Amino acid sequence: AIDKGIDAIVAVDVPANWAEAGDTAAEAATGNEFVDKLLVPMNKLEGDKLPVSAFADYADGTFPSGTAAYEKRGIAIDVPEWQMDTCIQCNQCAFVCPHAAIRPVLMTEEEAAKAPATLPSKPAIGAKGLMFSMSISPLDCTGCGNCAQVCPAPKAKALVMKPLDTQLDKAAAWEYSQKEVAPKANPLNKKTMKGIQFEQPLLEFSGACAGCGETPYAKLVTQLVGDRMMIANATGCTSIWGASAPSMPYTKNCKGHGPSWANSLFEDNAEYGLGMFLGVKQSRERVEDMVKAMLEGELPEDLKAALTDWLEHVNDSEGTRERAEALTAVLEKYKDNCDKCAALYDEKQFFVKRSHWIFGGDGWAYDIGYGGL
Repeated sequence: AIDKGIDAIVAVDVPANWAEAGDTAAEAATGNEFVDKLLVPMNKLEGDKLPVSAFADYADGTFPSGTAAYEKRGIAIDVPEWQMDTCIQCNQCAFVCPHAAIRPVLMTEEEAAKAPATLPSKPAIGAKGLMFSMSISPLDCTGCGNCAQVCPAPKAKALVMKPLDTQLDKAAAWEYSQKEVAPKANPLNKKTMKGIQFEQPLLEFSGACAGCGETPYAKLVTQLVGDRMMIANATGCTSIWGASAPSMPYTKNCKGHGPSWANSLFEDNAEYGLGMFLGVKQSRERVEDMVKAMLEGELPEDLKAALTDWLEHVNDSEGTRERAEALTAVLEKYKDNCDKCAALYDEKQFFVKRSHWIFGGDGWAYDIGYGGL
């Protein structure tokens, strides 16, 4: 190998102007204090220059979520290009994407008309009056090609891998699809593979390897219950792609709801997750007692109805967010003139039934190197 390498040596001419090469212009501040003051310096490998005081707001170990979205790395060699005419709108490409870098988008006709030319669309199947597009982030894609491979379009693939530099103009289309297109109620059944992909993934742009087999499953869970999800995570791959400071791929939806995540060491993660569950269970039982006590007295009809509905379905997952929001809204009306209403309102974070999850691999389940789990 060394001899062949020597034989293959070629001269590379270094441009003369490199001798005077200077720094490129600094990127504009994002307005996000964590990103500008911590994430950017750390990604420049200048974290050792940060004073301890810079981390004062995070001394309790909490980091803000959604920071991976600020890292537009463009590491892929080839990225997918959507072929609108052959697409059958099955959403399988978004389903398998390890990094949530390809997503179906539903637009009104007005939104579609305002979209960049690089975000073409056609009438959505199963969502009357809406336009369908498949948006791809070339700067977040890792180029694994899973999407193109899984595409079942019968005549020709609806995703074709193209060199990254030919797809960079799609970055503006991605930004438009994610920031300018209004969030919409899912018109399809979210319990189907196609329908669930119209739910926002709350795990995106993780540090996972290209083609990762774990992250599509974790991403799928966040699309199902991510807005009320609590994760106890054993040390392993899931803690590397899930929370390599300062890049947090778990994120929030437009209402500010998303998964909470914390890491534990290897074998104690079951108890760690159980502790989360029991802590929330105890807090919600305390809230139940407060609600029952209030219902024993005279109450306005709207408040009584909201309290009764919440109590009767306190442990039902389906509709828990809607019931919590309804109860919060009614309590907000009365809390200034009702001490019990104010006390219950202060506990509103426990109105929603949490969805508890434990993530772990072989190092947690048995021992490192035991590949059967």
